[in-house]
Amino acid sequence: MIIWACFIIILILISLNDFLFFRIENEYVLALLILYILSYICGTSGSNIIESIAVAIGATVVSIILNHYNLLGGGDVKLLFPLILFAENNFFAFVCGTSVGGLILATVYFFAGRKLFFFRRKIIISLNNLYKNRNKSVLLNFTLLSLNRMKVKDIELDQTLFNSVRQEIPYGIALSCGGFCVVVENLVARVTT
Repeated sequence: MIIWACFIIILILISLNDFLFFRIENEYVLALLILYILSYICGTSGSNIIESIAVAIGATVVSIILNHYNLLGGGDVKLLFPLILFAENNFFAFVCGTSVGGLILATVYFFAGRKLFFFRRKIIISLNNLYKNRNKSVLLNFTLLSLNRMKVKDIELDQTLFNSVRQEIPYGIALSCGGFCVVVENLVARVTT
């Protein structure tokens, strides 16, 4: 149970950073890989570890090709590997959750992209001010890794940028939706058995 709770927390942090900064930090992906190893040691995951690794490698190769043609971000490529490892027997739930999450995300960005742009800008500026005015804690540093690494000039968004560049969609959120579906599927399986 603790492993799944940590998994959900990390997915929330990934979604938050991807929404605000369009970045998926390596530390989050590494935390998911370590969590998978711990879940394997505890017997929570890993019943089909060879198949999971094979599928994760295959999906990573395909996603690298998609990244080469700018159809998928580099952070999404990194995130896909540990999520597929966790999916194991629930791969269908992962794909369905990711697909539905991506569809909802794309629809929201299509209809409210401009509003989301300014909403993100307000949140980023508020977080930046909050972060500068408080003592930096380890938890806050881990939660806002992307904010720590970016300069204020990089994160303050300009209206001309919005008009000239196509609106990006943070698909790390959709991948996290697939991860949430895997958690639900695992919890349901444990309750029914």
